[in-house]
Formats: sequence, C-alpha cells, structure tokens
Amino acid sequence: MHHPRYALLSGRHALALCEDVDGLYGEPAPPPRAVHEIRGCEPRGELARAVTEAVVEGTAPLGTLHVRTHDGLVWRFGDCRVLGARGDVVTVESTGGPRRSYGRPTGATEHTGATEHTGATGADTEDPAVPCGNIVPATPSPPETRTHTEVTFLGCSPRGGLRDALAAGAEEYGAVRYQVLGHFGDDHHEAEAGRVTGWDTSVRRHGLTDLTVAFPRAGLIPHRTREVWELWHRDRPAEPGTWRRFTGAARAEWLRQAVRHSYGVPEIVPGTTYHLDGTDAVDEDALRCALGEAVHGPGRTLGAGTPRALGRLLADTTLVWHRSDVSRACLGVQPWSGPRPATFQEYTDGLRAAGVRLVLE
Repeated sequence: MHHPRYALLSGRHALALCEDVDGLYGEPAPPPRAVHEIRGCEPRGELARAVTEAVVEGTAPLGTLHVRTHDGLVWRFGDCRVLGARGDVVTVESTGGPRRSYGRPTGATEHTGATEHTGATGADTEDPAVPCGNIVPATPSPPETRTHTEVTFLGCSPRGGLRDALAAGAEEYGAVRYQVLGHFGDDHHEAEAGRVTGWDTSVRRHGLTDLTVAFPRAGLIPHRTREVWELWHRDRPAEPGTWRRFTGAARAEWLRQAVRHSYGVPEIVPGTTYHLDGTDAVDEDALRCALGEAVHGPGRTLGAGTPRALGRLLADTTLVWHRSDVSRACLGVQPWSGPRPATFQEYTDGLRAAGVRLVLE
C-alpha cells in the first residue's frame, strides 16, 4: 500500500494500515456529565464556598476539584459543579467523572503568563486535595449508543493479532488506537479509537478490508482540523499567511504542526531586522504564528511562547512591530479560560529586557 493515511495500533504495534476513513470527521460531542457522591468529606476552601452556595441556590460551579480518598489516592474532577450536600456527603457533577491524579495537585498555586499567584488560602505549601472517605457513582453510565458512533477505516491491510482474529472468524477485536498519517508516515494525531466491532471486504480495492470501530463521539475530529492536516500532508505550506484562515482550536493545531516542522531552521543572526505584522496578532497563538513567519518564513515557528523565551531567542535583533495598536488592544485582554495569557505590555517588556530593539509602529 502506497502512502496509507491512517493506522490502527495496539500499544506501539501497528495492526492495520488504511487508505481512508468514513465517519471520523464531525463536531465532537461534549463528554458526558457524571454525578458522584463524595462521602466522608471535609469541605474546605473553594469546595466549602461552593457547598454553601449550592445549599442556597441549588447548584454551584466549582471548576477543578482534587479529592484524596482514604487509601491515599488523589482523584481529579474536571469542570466540576456542586449539586448539593447532606451531612458529610457532597454530590458533584463533572465532565467524564474522576480521573486518577498522579503527583501533587496544582490547585494551590496558579501560574499566569507573567506572574505567579498564590491561591485563596495564601499558602502554596498546603495540600489542595480535599480529604474524604470514598467516591461513589450516583448515576449509571450512559449506554454506548449515546457515547459512541461507528467509524469505518477503509482499504485496510490487517496484520499481527488483528489479522489472526479475522482469519479465526472472531466477531470483534479489542480496543485499538489510531493515527492520522502524513505523506511520509509521520503522524499528525494519535488517540483512542475503541473496539473493532466488524469487518468486511473492502469496497475500494481487492484484497483489502474495511474495519468498523465503536468510536467515542467526544473524540470526533472537527472538519477545520482536517483542513489543517491536509495542508500539512506532504510538507509545510509555502504560502505566507495561510494560518490566518484558521481560528480557535484549528489555529492551535496549525501552530502544533508548525512546531513539529520547524526543525533545521537557520540560526537567528544578531543585528538582523525582522518585521512583524500585528494586524492579526491578537492572541498568543496568532502572535507565535505571525512572529515565526516573520523570522523563519511560512509554516515555521520559534517554538517558544512566553515573553522571556521569545526575548532570549531574538536577543540582539531589531523587531519592527507594525500595527502594534491592534496587538496592544487584544493581547491578554480578550476573554479566556484557565491561566491568563501575557499582555502586550508584558511581551514588549520581555523582549526589551532580553536585548531586542523594539520599534512599535
């Protein structure tokens, strides 16, 4: 098979190389919300505040919650909401339910683009995990028909354990992962695919097989992300400003691909003058795309994003920042979730502190 576009894997071993796919691209469904009871709980800090609010309002947003059970394990609830409390039992709703948290939780200290802030307790040495007895599911898991859909990998050449299973007439195969491949076999993306639930003779080519997978709806790939991968399929795009057509998650994926394809760029020469167009440099990803293109050309990036790191890379050069007024009005001040991104002032301060001669126009 010449230049397969997809691969199915078990661990690091390829089980099939495939020419195409049907059903993978579409708007991903949000992960199901799971309800759990945290029993033997000692609410404190933000959890205590949310419990008080939930008693009055009926529900209260909380964000990320870390819980330490009696066996010493720490569990993380993402996008958590408190639904109520009775005695030492707190009922919470979260995205996907609790996930095992390895290492010390980071809830006590939050890092922004330029500064470090201590949490509400004022002590960054305090364990942010809330102690409890155990965690009990309060709602049954949703049926697979709600959480999964069928994705068919087309024109596949099975190998290894999957080929043996097909030859033995098995009705299905265990969970596999998948990769989206570039022209030269490098992978754009890898994630869980699910169980192989069926196979049939390929409608595309004699001797190949179509494989059907029970695929998680939350893992579907947006069409705009596919457009990014198509542009990067053979090599980095050569047309200047191509990144501007993408926004949000698609622009972040463009930047990720640019980082992967920026190996071997020439060294930055001290004394060089670079010209940055600030018209679209309105957030961190856009600034990195625009600055990487200004320094190394289309489809390249500097590989760093913080003001100080960019300053170190561009030390002893001159950067002319055109339409800096647009960047000044947007960088670090647009709505965001999570840690605050750096502002325009923090970028200019970081660049100048590292020895970059900055000209704002």
